Amino acid sequence: MLRSSAILALAIAAALSGSVQSFAPPTKVTSSHKVSHKVSHNRQIQPLATTPTPTQLNLQLFKPKEETIIEPTPVASKDNLLGEYAAADFALSDEKKLELILLAVWGVSLSAFILINNAYGPWPLFMKQVPERIFFLFHMYGGMLFAGGIILTTAIEREVAKSNDPQVLKFWFDKVPALDGLIVVPALTVSMISGTGLSIVRYGGLNIAPPHVDAIFWVLIMFLTWWAATDLTTQGAALNSAERAREEYEQGLVDEFVTPKIVVDRHFSNVVSCFFVLMLYAMMVTKPGTLYPWPWNT
Repeated sequence: MLRSSAILALAIAAALSGSVQSFAPPTKVTSSHKVSHKVSHNRQIQPLATTPTPTQLNLQLFKPKEETIIEPTPVASKDNLLGEYAAADFALSDEKKLELILLAVWGVSLSAFILINNAYGPWPLFMKQVPERIFFLFHMYGGMLFAGGIILTTAIEREVAKSNDPQVLKFWFDKVPALDGLIVVPALTVSMISGTGLSIVRYGGLNIAPPHVDAIFWVLIMFLTWWAATDLTTQGAALNSAERAREEYEQGLVDEFVTPKIVVDRHFSNVVSCFFVLMLYAMMVTKPGTLYPWPWNT
């Protein structure tokens, strides 16, 4: 008991005399004059890094991000996009206007020939003297070239559009009018005239032929109207659009060449034309007298 009291008294006396400063580790105290002198002498003192508190971390996580707003450039405007239609692409050259005029004259003349035979009988009369096998031969040749040209060009143009190659597009739309003028149009003309001749030789005239013959010619006229309205009128625009897309690609306005929209959309028109062809052949193959007798009342 006396020993503990003596130790406590010695501790109190040492604390009062200043020999014991603190139980914390000793620190070196530097006067403000020395600190200011050091700072003025060396200005490259870096601030001490502080560890953020949990509250600061939460605030940083939920801080809204600043988004950089990119101003649209002229290349990205709607009028210049490769996939969009452009009014300038539909401007027709003098050569294309002449071609459409001639096709219109051809279509009206051929339709008038069919309608005259359908309304008034055999015309012209010399068609009665042509052997039936001659009409049949030309009808087969004409139908084969016409149907094959429509279906084949539909398949080829689809692959051309998927190629995304400006040179392929240019070559194709340069040659399409030539294919139409050399194969499809003459083949359709021969097929319709020889078919009229067959109706004259076999039945006495288109006006008294069985109903399926009349229906076939009306389907042909509908096809002709559809083809002229959706295919012929967009060939020039498709070529112009492909040229515009190629120029934008070569000038570096776009990263890659994309087939213009008008070229892709032509596939629908071509597929409908193919269905017209399939309908025509179905009507010719299943005509009365093949799968069932004609006349129907016998």
